[in-house]
Amino acid sequence: MGVRSFSMVMDGLLNLHEQIAPFLPMVGGVIGGALILYLATTCLTACSIPGVLIPMSLTGGILLGPWLAILTVAMGALTGSMLLFALTRRLGGERLRDRFGAKLAPLEARLTAYGPYAVVALRVAGAPGPLITAGAALTSMHWMPFAIATLLGLLPSVVLAAAGSSALFG
Repeated sequence: MGVRSFSMVMDGLLNLHEQIAPFLPMVGGVIGGALILYLATTCLTACSIPGVLIPMSLTGGILLGPWLAILTVAMGALTGSMLLFALTRRLGGERLRDRFGAKLAPLEARLTAYGPYAVVALRVAGAPGPLITAGAALTSMHWMPFAIATLLGLLPSVVLAAAGSSALFG
């Protein structure tokens, strides 16, 4: 990213803060804003929208401060991932295997072999969250190790984005 692009992103974030911050009292202050951020993160994650964590963490860090943003976005992403995991396992496993069987086979084999360690590593590496969640749902991985691995894999990017944006604009 060039200096000009970075400057444009920073100006956009500052502009976002100036436009959204006055509305916080209308939604119940910081707690209302946190609830809206949690619900939005949960819905976008559960609907398989990739790339949700960084924008939500940046926005949360600017509006809510780092600690509340980290808690809100991490819990929203975890809740959305767990919903997607349960829905994929319950309703979509056979359909996914039929449609993408050969393409999912390597991911499914790695997730089966390495279990939660693979989930953490793939999330930290930046692999698409919906792919990791759906792949894990196709294996015999239990929901609790998946949830813990998901949270551990999400936290580094959420913490960096929320704390960084809060430090720059908070």
